[in-house]
Amino acid sequence: MFRFKQFAVRQDRCPMKVGTDGVLLGAWAPVLPSDRRVLDIGTGTGLIALMMAQRMPQARIAGVDIDDVSQARENADASPWGARLEFHRCPVQEFAAGGAFDLIVSNPPYFVGSLTCPDAGRTAARHAVHLPFEALRDAVLRLLAPGGRFALILPSSEAERFLAVCRDALTLVHRTDVRTTPRREAKRALLCLTRPAGAPLLLRQLTAGASALAGPAVSAGASASAPSGLVASVVSPLNVPGAAVAVPAVSAALPEETGRPVVPLRDELVVGTGGHESYTPEYRALTRDFYLKF
Repeated sequence: MFRFKQFAVRQDRCPMKVGTDGVLLGAWAPVLPSDRRVLDIGTGTGLIALMMAQRMPQARIAGVDIDDVSQARENADASPWGARLEFHRCPVQEFAAGGAFDLIVSNPPYFVGSLTCPDAGRTAARHAVHLPFEALRDAVLRLLAPGGRFALILPSSEAERFLAVCRDALTLVHRTDVRTTPRREAKRALLCLTRPAGAPLLLRQLTAGASALAGPAVSAGASASAPSGLVASVVSPLNVPGAAVAVPAVSAALPEETGRPVVPLRDELVVGTGGHESYTPEYRALTRDFYLKF
């Protein structure tokens, strides 16, 4: 069992265990007070769905998975939010939602053409056999409400491939590249996308959130500098209210101001300092509502 501050995750019957990727996405995904319906694609243990329930007391959360969801259901029932969580075992391509979602989150399978694991469950969870990127894109387009957001985490190389698949269908509005330590290259990318028509409004909201924490130096269409080159917050008011966290310079431009396509917010998060179990203040602030040790 993996214990968090407000809930616990049993995972003995799930092929994919609690990991940093899921916690990062659950803590980072941009949420709004107006959100009422959330979907977690590939819910597994229900970890990200539970994190969304903790962060979004006004929302109902659904989880869908091709594998058994009984343990996710048990984890939800043992949490304070079981009544707001529902789980469905079916491919997302066949999921009948009964309405659109304001936010969709996913820690999706991504391996393509690599050796599969002898464990069929782990293969389904990590290899894009049953859910190729094109099918994931199409499911999001079918299930996402106008102006809604799709947040996911992928390895950096696969993020580029997914963005190419989504070109002209979904617009990237925020990307956070994740480094394990300052000296290592980014290995993961947190992405937030929306339908093209909703991109300017969402980008304005994200920019306003970063600007409010960074002060007047950061605005749409401009980046600012501060000591160590850190200016804004990867944890904007859309994520964790009141959390002021320094991250690298944020740059964004709105189409009505530039006459050009949306330029997404882009920033970086470093998880560790390089020492044993030594985490950066930014990572601690992002995940402190969840991890017991923070």
